[in-house]
Amino acid sequence: MSPASQKVLRVLIAVPSVGLALLAAFTGLHGTIVGALVLIVLTPFVVLEPASRLTALLLGLHAVNWLSSTEVPHTTREWILTVVASLALLTIHLAAALASALPPAAPLPRATVARWVGRGLAVVGLSVPVWVLLVVQTSDAPPGVPSLTYAAVASLAVLALAFWLTQADTEATPPAALAPDRNPR
Repeated sequence: MSPASQKVLRVLIAVPSVGLALLAAFTGLHGTIVGALVLIVLTPFVVLEPASRLTALLLGLHAVNWLSSTEVPHTTREWILTVVASLALLTIHLAAALASALPPAAPLPRATVARWVGRGLAVVGLSVPVWVLLVVQTSDAPPGVPSLTYAAVASLAVLALAFWLTQADTEATPPAALAPDRNPR
């Protein structure tokens, strides 16, 4: 049986995931029930096994679903929804990462939770200036060729996928193998 702290992490994966799927379906101009259902069906698998690759798939599908469901934000409401979506993605990511950092039967130490919450708040705090800059910049059309920007982003995505696939065959060294031999001969 999992301790209460592990169950809280699982809830912090499930609730934002389902909420974000429904938010994209019902507030986006192009939101679909099918996209929300796919994400809602995938969520329990991630809740049961947050250390699996399904977590990355869930986060990626949430991002694609959000980007395909909504327009580029122009109003305050649209910007707030974008911030809520990004906070939901961050919550899912942090909860899944923390849940997979320790064995499922291990309770989470308070110091670990405090460190992770601090790091999460640091990410949010550092994101606010970027968010404000984006709000200010969207009033003017940016110069340049949008297709080149999309090509650069796609290239980064392909590079990230290639890196991820090369890391799949790398086995982790068990902690016992790293410990020094305490019984010299």
